[in-house]
Amino acid sequence: MNEKQYKFKGVVARCTYNTPDYKIYAMDVSKIDYPDIKQNKYNNVSILGELSDLTIGVEYEVTAEEQTNKYGTSYKVLNIRRDIPTTAEGTYLFLSEILTENQAKVLVEHYPDIIQKVKNNDLVDIDLSKLKGIGVKTFEKIKDKIITNFALMELVIEFKNVLSMNIIKKIYDEYSSIDKLKEKLRLQPYTTLTRISRIGFKTADSIVLQLQKENIIDFGFDVKTSPDRCLSCMLYLLEENENEGHTRMNLADLRQQCLKIVPACAEHFVDVIKDDNIYYNKENMDVALRTTYETERYIADTILSNLHNDNNVWEFDVQKYRTIGEFELSDEQIQILDVVCKNNISILNGFAGAGKTASTQGIINMLKDNNKSFRLMSPTGRAAKVLHENTNEPASTIHRGLGYVPPNQWTYNEWQKLHTDIIIVDEFSMVDIWLFKKLLEAIDFKYTKLLIIGDNAQLPSVSCGNLLHDFMEANIIPTVTLNKIFRYSSGGLMRVATDTRCCKSYLANDMKNKATTFGDNQDYMFIDLASELITKNAVALYKKLLDNGSSIEDIQVLTAKNVGECGSVELNNMIQRVANPNYGSEVNMKIGDTTYYEGDLILQCVNNYKAELDTRHLSDEEKFIDEELTAFVANGETGIIKEIYNTYIIADFNGVYVKYYRNDMNMVKLGYAISIHKSQGGGFKTVILCTPQSHIFMLNSNLLYVGLTRMKEKLYHLGSLQSVNQAVKKKANLTRHTFMQNLLKPIDNQI
Repeated sequence: MNEKQYKFKGVVARCTYNTPDYKIYAMDVSKIDYPDIKQNKYNNVSILGELSDLTIGVEYEVTAEEQTNKYGTSYKVLNIRRDIPTTAEGTYLFLSEILTENQAKVLVEHYPDIIQKVKNNDLVDIDLSKLKGIGVKTFEKIKDKIITNFALMELVIEFKNVLSMNIIKKIYDEYSSIDKLKEKLRLQPYTTLTRISRIGFKTADSIVLQLQKENIIDFGFDVKTSPDRCLSCMLYLLEENENEGHTRMNLADLRQQCLKIVPACAEHFVDVIKDDNIYYNKENMDVALRTTYETERYIADTILSNLHNDNNVWEFDVQKYRTIGEFELSDEQIQILDVVCKNNISILNGFAGAGKTASTQGIINMLKDNNKSFRLMSPTGRAAKVLHENTNEPASTIHRGLGYVPPNQWTYNEWQKLHTDIIIVDEFSMVDIWLFKKLLEAIDFKYTKLLIIGDNAQLPSVSCGNLLHDFMEANIIPTVTLNKIFRYSSGGLMRVATDTRCCKSYLANDMKNKATTFGDNQDYMFIDLASELITKNAVALYKKLLDNGSSIEDIQVLTAKNVGECGSVELNNMIQRVANPNYGSEVNMKIGDTTYYEGDLILQCVNNYKAELDTRHLSDEEKFIDEELTAFVANGETGIIKEIYNTYIIADFNGVYVKYYRNDMNMVKLGYAISIHKSQGGGFKTVILCTPQSHIFMLNSNLLYVGLTRMKEKLYHLGSLQSVNQAVKKKANLTRHTFMQNLLKPIDNQI
């Protein structure tokens, strides 16, 4: 690759690739003024990099590295800036890029120097009451645009392109002051970059060392050998350990890894381990982030203190609730009702098909019959939806149930408790220590019971901790485990799922038929296919199901991987072509490598606590006088894109119409195919499970078990015979190094 630096001016023509962290723009550049700048086949210049949103039709000055590869010549942006308007007319034109004509006119009339005021953080005399049509939210957009286009671009130059615009923007958003930004970088370079900018230690370390080497910042000490660098490395390693699910780390392992990464400052290890941010147990040589240890400590102490409450024992005849419709609860199912009545905290554990749903319904019938209030919660929106469908009762995510308001406010907390007789949490294996602590803080165990429901054969939480497993191993919390699998013989899927959970092969190695069905109701079909044929066949099967009357919301494709062969990205792109009749339409929105069309199924990938509503679908009574009207869209919820405009889409999430701007689209992705991990807690009418041989290193019995137990009516399993039989025999190492089991021991027995 050939690299050479150039400086040139050009007018932005269009955006050809757009993600929050990386963009490509086509720019019109004069051949006469810049004869050395190479144009592409479209007669413009490709600029790319970690760019903020550029304005179409506006001229920018670019400093960039020329890059030539097999795709042609492009320019990696080192710095980009636009001239600051110096006249009222220029300011008006700049503001018109984001405001209406009237809004821009009013603002310039009252504050013709608004750009300089914002740039210098001189906003004391700004009176929004004078600015008709401009409220707080709109003014924040104005500030953001001015700061991004001018003040922060100047900082990129000042820092000699060592710090990207994205990093500078994140630090500025935290402190809202250029001076504070600079001071924090000087005094706490590692903390500022890793905590606020959310970049890894290794990247931060490289930046800090370069800032010192080029004398851009005078830190006042040798960064390379500093205790601050050693501490930052240790915190990074502990965070990485947590990213793998663990809450504690062995001291010797931590020291060894630290010496490997930052040998120049390793002499400070012994002193740094005493830092307030680190918990160190000298007896068993465990190390953890202090907040993590204290979180587990709080959970354990709360459970041990509130397991039983003699003043909150319910005297109900549980046998009255044995019958549910035409179904009769077994003795072990009815047992959980008795356990709930007698204990403050209890666990219902059961495998797929063991009757957890029926038991839950029996509990709800008992509660309603005895005028006991209850709240149903699950960790994800998808799981909450399933819980609601199974019980026909209101159910929410834990976040929503606790009234979470970003960035860190909880309506129900240590001081404002939830008022209810019992809280029932389903799919508990997915709950991490942080969320569970918030739930415990909101419960007054003098009056409120807690029932935990889960399946300890499923995958643990994405974040650190392994609560359900630890609770059951500690054997402190009263627990009922449902072992009997109902409809084992008639339902082929239940037999297959049970065998998979027990690491027992259910497919004969000499299976003669390429397609084999199981069970009297034929709810599970396995189709033996070579890896390279699975994607093609999954797409064809999807189309066939649609042709036979299924909707895109009825079908879910599951796979172990997101990228690569038969990954969710590839499957989504292929299925989109056959599932959406609008595919190829000129009405679309391209985000990165994905092009969205009206009618596409999308998946919410993170909790969106302030999704902007499309008020056209609301009655006058539902509308606020305020500028914004928002809704909560939970991680795991699916929606349908209804309308697409230049800068935003309108998506229907179960009757809630949400407006997502381009920058919001990183929260969603196509939802035709998702990872098995992402599906946990959900349920779908029809599932197409893809397990090619190429995924064998990721596949195991635990992952298969989760994928197999997502269907409600029919599951088509497309995979190689060899990959399935290998995976079934392979138990995932779900061991997580935590403090919990030890903390739940009586104090006298704790080591």
